[in-house]
Amino acid sequence: MALPLLISRPRSRSAFVALAVSLGMLSSCEKLQNGVVSEIEFPEHEPRLAVNMFVSPGDSVLYATVYQSAGITDSTGSVPLKHATVALMQGSTMLAQGDSTHWADPDPWSPWSAGSLMKIALDQPLELLPGAIALVVDASPTFAPMVVTEDVPEAPVVEHLFEAYADTVDEGWGFEYYIHRLTVDLDNRPGVRDDYMVFVEFKPEESGEPGEPDPGWFNVADPAFPDPRMEFNSGCSCLLATDNGEDNVSMANLVLEAWAGDSEFPTEGSYRLRVERPTASLANHFNSVEAYYSALGNPFAEPASIQGNIPEGFGIFGVTNEVVIPL
Repeated sequence: MALPLLISRPRSRSAFVALAVSLGMLSSCEKLQNGVVSEIEFPEHEPRLAVNMFVSPGDSVLYATVYQSAGITDSTGSVPLKHATVALMQGSTMLAQGDSTHWADPDPWSPWSAGSLMKIALDQPLELLPGAIALVVDASPTFAPMVVTEDVPEAPVVEHLFEAYADTVDEGWGFEYYIHRLTVDLDNRPGVRDDYMVFVEFKPEESGEPGEPDPGWFNVADPAFPDPRMEFNSGCSCLLATDNGEDNVSMANLVLEAWAGDSEFPTEGSYRLRVERPTASLANHFNSVEAYYSALGNPFAEPASIQGNIPEGFGIFGVTNEVVIPL
């Protein structure tokens, strides 16, 4: 690449600057022509164990994923380790166990499908005593056996006030809709950080026709106004409330609102309040997931990594304790 350049004695400082810029461009073009761009090989990925499992007292089905991680240049992606076994232990008591017979392939038509996973049905709802609980994963000979231990959180203390059809919102043009209001009071224990996963869930009224599937529960509430103690979190798809470890932060008077329909289409079904207390590692995981998604697509954001508690691997063994209150 060459630039036409007429060199003469510069008549002024500006002309000297222009000449220097032109010579710099010529030099740069010659470097590009000779090849100053060097190729840097992408670092090789060292496969690691990737495990995810969430448990809470009262669960009747447990789900777990055990995978071998893959680098971003690997077109096949992460591989499920279907020869692996998992065990949920409390002391010497085995609460649940999963092996190759528990793997379920994803539903190809489901938009929520994220890959193969273990589905472990329990004979009776899961009971957890206070103290430590351990997840034991044996994926040998691919990886060495692994144990993750977490303490079962205390059950949250929850008080609430539910006001059905507490408000009417006029959108204009004759359209009005109704709002249910829910005020929640949570506990701030001294000397520890309190995190809460808050769900206000709605289950539509079943049609009663035979063969109709259970409609399930849907999280429907939002904060009634901006509250620094609580915000929606992408990691748990919930309202994550926290005192940030401060004893002087009240966790009372968290005000939520839920859609209640309008005069033509009132909501028909059931509401419930579900509050879970996660372990500290699980709350940190959810916050890191939120930070990760917030950084995507923002060239000025610092890249965020997702935190977990799997030793020398990826993923999270999450333990919660919950309270469910019909409204």
